[in-house]
Amino acid sequence: MFMQSLLKQNVGGMLVLAALITLSAPCGQTVLADTQTVAHVTRCDLFSHGITIGHGRIIRTPMIRDGKSCMKVRLIIESKVHLLLYKLDLKLDEVWVTDTSGLIAYTLESIENGQRKTITGELKNEIFQFEIMEAGKKSVWTTPRTAFDLASISQPEPTLAEGDTKKVRVLDPSTCTIAERSYRGTGRKSLTVGKHQIMCDTVTVECPGTHIRRWYIADKFGPLILREDGSQRLNTYSRCAVSVEQ
Repeated sequence: MFMQSLLKQNVGGMLVLAALITLSAPCGQTVLADTQTVAHVTRCDLFSHGITIGHGRIIRTPMIRDGKSCMKVRLIIESKVHLLLYKLDLKLDEVWVTDTSGLIAYTLESIENGQRKTITGELKNEIFQFEIMEAGKKSVWTTPRTAFDLASISQPEPTLAEGDTKKVRVLDPSTCTIAERSYRGTGRKSLTVGKHQIMCDTVTVECPGTHIRRWYIADKFGPLILREDGSQRLNTYSRCAVSVEQ
């Protein structure tokens, strides 16, 4: 599953590509779209070592879950890499559901080189429980909500002035792990997305074996990473937004 983690890099969940896989509501809960609100869609391309390896979408939609307002962030990914010594066919669909307290539910369904993996997680009584099905085997992983500060992708990056640093405990629900990561503010930068110039906050994120730089914004739909460059020992990747609804 290394390439999947490289593409997504959920140090804040990192990358996204595409193939529509229908997901049920997290943990059997009723999730209904607000029919008065149009989803916000960002399209992106993914690269590794100068080669285009996939395409994807980030879809952010206000939702009603169990009668409460929340936000759904969906990552849809499709990647095909056919090289002489390496081949990858990956389809990935992830959904984060958040309210004002942070992540409350999560689902993942992926097929990587024919191998299927699913994860379903939900917060109940301040305890997250994740059910994982992989290679025909089922397992359960739990963690108290107090064990982490934020969940990758679904919550805003720490707001840091240029040069400031902060240690953050980050939950990566795609791997069911919690790791401390070091964030450093690197100022505001202009980023070209399609025909638009967008001012972004930038930050670097580091944890053992990984270095990441992100360009991100936040609007009424929540946080959005517009570009992410990362390196992991011998591997590098880049995810770049190519169009974003204004």
